[in-house]
Amino acid sequence: MVSLETLPDMIDITAVAADTRLTDVDRICDIAKAYHCASTITLPCYLARTMKNTIGYDLLHGSVTGFPYGGELTSTKVYEAKQLELLGAQEIDMVMNIGAFLSGNLKYTKQDITAVCEAVKVPVKVIIETALLTNDQIAKASELAASAGAPWVKSSTGFHGKPTTVEIVRIMKDAAGENVKIKAAGGIRDLDTMLEMAEAGAERFGLGGRSCETIFRELDKRLGRENLMGYIE
Repeated sequence: MVSLETLPDMIDITAVAADTRLTDVDRICDIAKAYHCASTITLPCYLARTMKNTIGYDLLHGSVTGFPYGGELTSTKVYEAKQLELLGAQEIDMVMNIGAFLSGNLKYTKQDITAVCEAVKVPVKVIIETALLTNDQIAKASELAASAGAPWVKSSTGFHGKPTTVEIVRIMKDAAGENVKIKAAGGIRDLDTMLEMAEAGAERFGLGGRSCETIFRELDKRLGRENLMGYIE
């Protein structure tokens, strides 16, 4: 069972908004180091910065491709994924071609995912953008990503307003199967929801820097320990 103490180990702390600045990247690195997060995820241009900032810490370094809409050419996604791997990315979050999926072009959607997953040796987390899908479509997209060879299926970019819920995580896990891991992201704002999602099958969480700050302050309070955030402000 996942506990409050182990939740930070499951968090990818992110800085992937269009207006992300170097100060935002430095901030998530400081928080990740203080709380022992699983990884930092940032835009491709900032990958080297996160790696430099966290030398000597047991953190994974990740980035994104096809982000945030998924409509790039497959060859573009493949090239970017390869470049990220060469630069040192240890995980890559990829947005599936959402428009192709919603158009019913499942063959193209699957081929797009497979091409990226096979192009690199590092794990690829396929973002299906649940905020734009019905529950039936969420199940279908999760199943499709799994059959395409994705080791991870991720719920959302967080850019479309509709938050990921415990029920969405459960649908994704049931559809993707036991051999595929689930990452919940988008609108996750409290510890209890995260614990419920972990019970439903989530093995990783994607949280922006500001969300992490709020959640970690609450974590320190509930664990009855000194607020670690105070040391990095």
